Amino acid sequence: MSPGGHAATTALAGGVALLSTSSVPLAAGVVAGGFLIDLDHAADYVLFNRQRDLRPSAFLRYYLEGRVERVVLALHSYELFTLLIALAWWTGAAALWGYVVGGLMHLVLDMIFNGELLPNNVLAFYSFAYRAAHRFRGATLHGHVPRAPVPAGFWRAFFTGAVRREPRDAAAGRRSTPPAA
Repeated sequence: MSPGGHAATTALAGGVALLSTSSVPLAAGVVAGGFLIDLDHAADYVLFNRQRDLRPSAFLRYYLEGRVERVVLALHSYELFTLLIALAWWTGAAALWGYVVGGLMHLVLDMIFNGELLPNNVLAFYSFAYRAAHRFRGATLHGHVPRAPVPAGFWRAFFTGAVRREPRDAAAGRRSTPPAA
C-alpha cells in the first residue's frame, strides 16, 4: 500500500477508535501502529542501505523504484507483534493495544496491496526470521518484479506508491496476463 494509503486508513482507524471508545491512548496507539511503523524503512535506508540523501523525495523514490539492497524492517514482523500482544495482554495498556491493532492493520494492508511486488511468499516475507535466513538481501526477498515508472512529484508518488508493471504482448502492444498455474 502507498504511504498515502497508510496515512488515510490510519487517520480513519484512529478517528473510529477515538469516537467509539473516547480513549485518546488507544487512538494514539492505532495511529502510531498504523503509520509510524514505517519508521523502520527510514532506519533501513540510513543504517543498512547506507543512503545519505535525506530528502523525503529521494527516500520515497528509493523504495518505490525497488532499489533496496537490505530489508531488515524490524517493526514489520510477526515476531515483534507476538511479543507486543503478550506485553499488551500482561499490562492491559490501551496505547499498546492500539499500536498492535494499527500495526496489524498496516501489515494486512501491505500484504494485500504489496503482495504482487513480492514474487516469493508474501506471508513469509513478514517474518523477521525469514528475512534473516535470506540475509536481508533485497534482491533475494523482492526478486525482480518489473515496476511501473514512479509518478513525478512527491505527493503523487506518496499516494500512488509502487505499482507492478503489467507484461506487454510485444507483437500486439497489449497487456498480457501470465498463464494460470
